[in-house]
Formats: sequence, structure tokens, C-alpha cells
Amino acid sequence: MDAVLAAHPAVAQGMQTLDCAIMDLADDIAYAVHDLDDFVRAGVLQHAPVAGEFRAWLADDGALAHADAESLSARWRSPGASLELLWRGLAYKDPWIAAREVFAEAVERVSTELAEGLLARPYDGGGMSERAVSAFTNRWIDRLRSSIVVDARPHVRSGHIRLDQRAWHEVAVLKFVHSRFVLDLPELAQNQRGQARVIEDLALAFDAWLCDPHDRTRAPRRLLEWVDEATEATFALASRRPELLSGDRGEEGLRRQGRARAILDYVSSLTDQQALATHASLNGRVPLPTR
Repeated sequence: MDAVLAAHPAVAQGMQTLDCAIMDLADDIAYAVHDLDDFVRAGVLQHAPVAGEFRAWLADDGALAHADAESLSARWRSPGASLELLWRGLAYKDPWIAAREVFAEAVERVSTELAEGLLARPYDGGGMSERAVSAFTNRWIDRLRSSIVVDARPHVRSGHIRLDQRAWHEVAVLKFVHSRFVLDLPELAQNQRGQARVIEDLALAFDAWLCDPHDRTRAPRRLLEWVDEATEATFALASRRPELLSGDRGEEGLRRQGRARAILDYVSSLTDQQALATHASLNGRVPLPTR
């Protein structure tokens, strides 16, 4: 990290490097636009709930704006309430750029182009539907890409390369559609909890395997190599920059940290199918190969 930061001497401490700011911005645009593209094609996003949320917030006569936070949180599923909670979160965390009138304009635009536009006609896989989704995606990517600005003295919660105020609000609203109408779906949440359990089980199973003095050497070769590399790097860091380490810095603690780092890297390197197959195998649900 020191070597990376040395290439950016003008970047203040705690600020993103230019590479990081570009990556963060690209990730935001992909999350805001490309993921919506996928969800429209998959039929996950439905016109009625999305349009109802936007219509309710835009038509509000002040009731939402003046409602107390506890009341809004309790009825977050009511049309308009979640958008109001989004606005309050933006205003609380980023008052340096958040403005209610600009937020309202962003809501209006996304409502017009997505809720009342793209989603008004269900996606059926035909040429007309495909062209409509592609046009929406290309239009928004061009819009956001042309809204990038370079800031010599950015706010601490921003970066030297960022979106302008208008586009920043629009991305927040587009990402809201993703989180509110896709990630909050009960059926998706159930699946995610199952996936989280698989990942947790894998990490714990590999840790138990590597701690088994009689069977450790039969663990996957790549994992064993990574454990050796990570443990060596952890000991080297402890000797050079011990302040960067937390937890037990004794020999056993450092070995545990190196092992944990390698296990997490190994599990995260698996594809979805590899993770599921490995989990099934470790739990004895895969028949042994026959000769």
C-alpha cells in the first residue's frame, strides 16, 4: 500500500488514489445501470411497485417530509416512505453535495425513464423489448459518463474524480431501485442467507482441516501453498510494521492470522458452482469415485 500511495504524492492522507476513484466510479455506474438492465431482462423488476413508490413520493404534500424517522422506518414498505428514508440518509451522510431539490429532479427523471418508461411495457425477450432495454442502458451510461468531473480539492467523503451533483443524485436513486425492489425481496434474502451459510461452513471446515495434525497434508495443495505464503507475509509484516496488525501478535496468533487470510482468499476464489460442490463434498453428500 505504501508503494501504491508513493505514486500519488499530491493525494492527501485518507483520500482515494486516482485509480481507486476511477474504479469506485465505474463500479457505481455498473451497479446503477447494468444491474438494472439484468433485472429487467430477468423479469425481477415490476412496474407497479416501482412506479407506486416514485408516484407516492413525488405527489407527497409534505406528510413524508415532516414524518418522524421512527414512523417512516416502521412503514418503510408503504409507497414513498423508502424514498424519503433514502433522501434523509443522503442528507445526513453527504450534506456537502446532497440537496433536496436536486434529489427531487433525480427522482422525477428516473421515474419518467424507468418506472413510467422502460417498466411500463413488460420485457418479453422480443426485439422491441431488447431495443428498449439497450437504449435505456446506453442512454444512462452516456449521461453518467459525461457527468464526471475532476476535483482538485475533494471533500473527504469524495474523490478527485467523481460525478457532478446532478448525476450523483441520479445514481443514488437508480441504486435505490436495485436495493429496494431486488435485494429486499424475501425469496432473494432466503437464497442469500443460504449462500452465506455455505461460505461460513467452508471457512470453518477448511480451518478445522488445517488444524488437524493427522490430516492437514491432504488439504488442497493450492490452499496449503497459500497458507505458507500468507503466514510468511504475516510474520514479515509483524517485524516491519507491527502496528498494522491486530489481535494476538504471538507466534500462534500470527500463524492463525496467516491461515485465516489464506482460507478466506481460497474460498473467495471459488466460483458459485465450485463452492456448492466443495460444500457438498465436505459434508459427505457426494459419492466417492469408483474405479
